[in-house]
Amino acid sequence: MKVRGKVISGKGEGKYYMSLEPYQVKFKEVLGYVPYPGTLNVKLDNQINLNLDSMKKIDDFEYKGKKYYGVYLLPINLISKDILVKPCALIMPIKSDHPKNVVEIVSSLKLRKILSLKDGDKVLLII
Repeated sequence: MKVRGKVISGKGEGKYYMSLEPYQVKFKEVLGYVPYPGTLNVKLDNQINLNLDSMKKIDDFEYKGKKYYGVYLLPINLISKDILVKPCALIMPIKSDHPKNVVEIVSSLKLRKILSLKDGDKVLLII
């Protein structure tokens, strides 16, 4: 499945969560790499329905006395400006304020920097 969208700014919360050691360890176990501490937010042109049962999952956990919610993950490829970036993963936090047509993408690379992405730039997700 190919899904188009455009880059949008987030609240900056992805950087915090992606920097937490338990998430880093769990992402490494599930995806095989530690994602860059931050996420790329993409507003999809069309809402997609993904089967959560077919996605990989990081379960809820407690860290330093605080509960952190799990995340569903789906390995994908991302194309922007005719550049294919892999590996990447679409993540769907169990607890999220995003509308259903906004997804977060992680990679071991800082996607905004290596692709010179700005808000409004188009991307293609290959799921």
